[in-house]
Amino acid sequence: MTTPAADQLLAQQLGEVWDTTFRQAEASVCLRTNSKAAFTHATGTLYAYEQTGPATSRWQIDLLVDGGPAYEEVEGFADAQTVEIGPRLMAAVHTRPGRQAYWVEALHTLIAIDTKQATVTVRCAQETAALHWAARLPRQAITAQLLENGAVYAHTAALSLGGRGVVIAGHRGRGKTTTLLASLHRLGADYVTNDRLLLRADSDLVGHVWPARLRAGIGTLSVLPHLADLVPQAQRVVPDAERWTSRPKVAVEPWDFARLVSGEAQVLGSLRPSMLVFPQLDPTAAAVRVEPVARARVREELLHTRLFMTDPGRGPSSHINHWLWPTPDPQTMDRNLARVVDALAELPCYRIHAGGEPAALADAVGGLLELGPGVNR
Repeated sequence: MTTPAADQLLAQQLGEVWDTTFRQAEASVCLRTNSKAAFTHATGTLYAYEQTGPATSRWQIDLLVDGGPAYEEVEGFADAQTVEIGPRLMAAVHTRPGRQAYWVEALHTLIAIDTKQATVTVRCAQETAALHWAARLPRQAITAQLLENGAVYAHTAALSLGGRGVVIAGHRGRGKTTTLLASLHRLGADYVTNDRLLLRADSDLVGHVWPARLRAGIGTLSVLPHLADLVPQAQRVVPDAERWTSRPKVAVEPWDFARLVSGEAQVLGSLRPSMLVFPQLDPTAAAVRVEPVARARVREELLHTRLFMTDPGRGPSSHINHWLWPTPDPQTMDRNLARVVDALAELPCYRIHAGGEPAALADAVGGLLELGPGVNR
């Protein structure tokens, strides 16, 4: 927890300080930084977390733009072990009991973690580096605490309609985003997530959002009139037949999520699942076909793919990256996974075969919820 004396010292050394405490379920972390841009980025990106002023938290992160460490502070990392901490990003690491230090040369950043004090200090040479860490480290801290308390990753989109949570699960390219965006707009559903949930099965099954930007293909955006303008000018000339496989995807930041929903719908940070949907979109299909999935088949598919985090034929469907806080041991993770899968298998599950027509797809979801399109929320 940050103290007034510590705040005053930091302010004297580095100027004005911004801080907030992020909370999700029982997890918490306080972010304190002298970069207003980094603070704004973190609070905007981490939309799923409750945010309060300085308060008691499980972890504290000090994110500082101070010119970076001096040469003598990092020269000892020359012969240190290196680890991958992100796509094409490496760090040299020194480990001592209860403490680790990471030198990220590419971003000229020194990161020190003290597990006894539950503190992380991040020293950056430039504000661009602080922007890189601002949301990533608090999110990793929250996620690690949830995993420690029984949660598991699920590669899924999700929405809530009339208080009923719909989990739209599947591997990459199956139509999760199209199903989500079409249903949000036509049914007036609440947005939960486009990519990932942390699911936990205790007395109830609950899903907590792993907050991030939304990424949508131009095929999806093109068939949704209210979002078609998001397609970059250069990609608007892509032939219709190629739009569903065209790359790269278009990013929508969390502070723009309001344009994804309609009416009085909201952006939520958690849900209680009441139905599973496995989309199987084929843009050439002319009709929508819905088939129930047997409980045994649901359980088998969810276990085999580890909640679609792994595609047995293609490798990871959604990457995870825990380098600063470790995950539970594999046996514990397997037990937690089995509990969540058992709970999900009790829910009604449907496979939706559809083309790229968003209204028909959304109506199928609404029909399964026995609410239909245009329901009064």
